[in-house]
Amino acid sequence: LRIKESNFETMALVVETWGEIQKIPEYEEVAGVLLFKNIFKVEPAAQNIFSFGQEFDIGSEKIFEDRRFIAHAKTVIGMVTAAIGLLEKGEMEKLINVLRDLGARHVSYDVVPEHYPIVGEALITTLAAALGDSFTAEVKKQWLHVADVI
Repeated sequence: LRIKESNFETMALVVETWGEIQKIPEYEEVAGVLLFKNIFKVEPAAQNIFSFGQEFDIGSEKIFEDRRFIAHAKTVIGMVTAAIGLLEKGEMEKLINVLRDLGARHVSYDVVPEHYPIVGEALITTLAAALGDSFTAEVKKQWLHVADVI
């Protein structure tokens, strides 16, 4: 993991800005839906990775109302929250193991390494939209670093 415990600036900005996201009412659903809208905007066919995604036409907004989709989106944001919590506590070894396990699980869903930059880009776009003016160049730089690690 390239984020070192001594890189307090990265951790502090990431934790602080994620705290702002958590203040949004129903943030897990709101951020999760926005994240996946951004993923599908960059790679519309990614929708078909999900078994329930195949029930909707590519580009259909109806997927974002599906209870299975919303549950998954909330779970993803819950995982981000957990990862940020581990980052905040400096539990890097545990964070590495969680991310490796998560990556290994996603292989069985036909997720390939080329998908990860798309998710990283979508995360940055989601943060920029949610944080507005608080999403400064420095905040973006630190989140890009974290997204790259993830």
